[in-house]
Amino acid sequence: MNIIGKLLGSEKVIESAANGIDKMFFTKEEKSENWIKTLKAYEPFKLAQRLLALIVTSVYLFVWLLSAIMIVLSYWFSGMLELSKMLAVFNNDTLSLPFALIIGFYFASGAAEGIINKIKSK
Repeated sequence: MNIIGKLLGSEKVIESAANGIDKMFFTKEEKSENWIKTLKAYEPFKLAQRLLALIVTSVYLFVWLLSAIMIVLSYWFSGMLELSKMLAVFNNDTLSLPFALIIGFYFASGAAEGIINKIKSK
C-alpha cells in the first residue's frame, strides 16, 4: 500500500477512492436504512397531506349538506329548489376536481405503495 500511495501521492487518495467505490454499491441493510430515513423525512408531508384532504373534504361535504338542507326546506319555501340545484352545480364545477385529485392522491399513494411492495416480493 505504501508504494501505491507514493505513486499516487498519498494513501488518503487511495482510501477515499476505495470509500467512494464502497458508497456506490448498497447492501440490503444500507437500502433498508435509507428507506427508513426517507420515510422519516416524509412524515411532515403526510401531515400536510392529511390536513389538505381534511380541509377540502370538509368544505366540499358542507356545501353538499347545505344543498340537501335547502332541498328539504324547498318543501316549505318556494324557489329554494332552484337555488339548491344552482348551489349543487356550482359545488361540482368548482370543487369536484380538486376534491377528487386530493382524495385520489391521498388514498392512491398508499394503495400504489402496497401494490409495488407486493410485486417486489414476488
